[in-house]
Amino acid sequence: MNSITVIGETNMQPEINEYIVNVEFREIVGDSYRNIKGKTVDDVAKEFAASLSKVNIDFSRFEEDELYRITSYSYNTSRFYFYKTTSLDEVKLVLSQSMEGVTNTKVDIISKEMAHEEMGKLSKDAIDDARNAATKIAENIGGNIGEIIKIENHNNKQKYFNSMAIKTPIKYYVTVTFSLK
Repeated sequence: MNSITVIGETNMQPEINEYIVNVEFREIVGDSYRNIKGKTVDDVAKEFAASLSKVNIDFSRFEEDELYRITSYSYNTSRFYFYKTTSLDEVKLVLSQSMEGVTNTKVDIISKEMAHEEMGKLSKDAIDDARNAATKIAENIGGNIGEIIKIENHNNKQKYFNSMAIKTPIKYYVTVTFSLK
């Protein structure tokens, strides 16, 4: 049977469920040239906790990221923590706490899970896009598309926000195979 397979797409706007702020504490090696006193990782963490308490964020809500720590190149001289919140304002407060030995490594943005109804609507829009693309291709080769033979939907209920491409639309893709007449 002759067929044509195309990928249909549609834009989507996932809702943000939570933010995860990732922070690294590094041992500070004393430096008389820059007049910096050496500090242990624990000292740096205590200072950061004190700084956070001034903006009403409780450091006890931070969790140590043991898995990240054991895979880091500086296991003995660093600690990695993460802080989960639904508040963008809290994210900004954590990130604004700047001090020697503390690096805000990244912020993960986690979307809310999509309901089946939402996935169904997005799938329909992506299938319609695939039908339009397949129709144009078939017309260009002197044919027509027929019925849908197969639909493949590889989307998840949750979408990842790529911080490097946050300004580009987030796409929802469906692969559709049509019979070709």
